[in-house]
Formats: sequence, C-alpha cells, structure tokens
Amino acid sequence: MKSVIKICNMESHEDTTIIQETIVNNLGVIASEISLTNKEITVIYNETFLSIKKIINSIEDLGYVVIWFNL
Repeated sequence: MKSVIKICNMESHEDTTIIQETIVNNLGVIASEISLTNKEITVIYNETFLSIKKIINSIEDLGYVVIWFNL
C-alpha cells in the first residue's frame, strides 16, 4: 500500500530526520520518502504487518499534526 501523509508542523531538517527514523522503525515499512518543502512523507508499506493508523500514531506521538491521503 502507498500513502501520503501530510505533516502540518514539520519545519526543519531535524524534524524530517526524527520522523523518517520513526517511520522506518515500524515493521512492515518497505520504503519512504520525505519532503520538507511539501511537508509530507510518502510511505510504502505491507498492510499485513502494519496499518496506516499505526504509522500516523507513531508520528502524532512525536507531537506532529498529521493529515492522511490514500493513493
């Protein structure tokens, strides 16, 4: 599954590093690409192991505001 997650309050490269590290630590993430300019991360993941809700929760637990778009 491929999803785009908009992160409203991602402001710096430090934010992107923290979020990227958190995302890849989820079992089931195949690939991810983060864009500070667009304030979003594209995640490809295996739904057998991981739900989009778990990915979003892991980002929100860091204090970020998330909007999810399914592609």
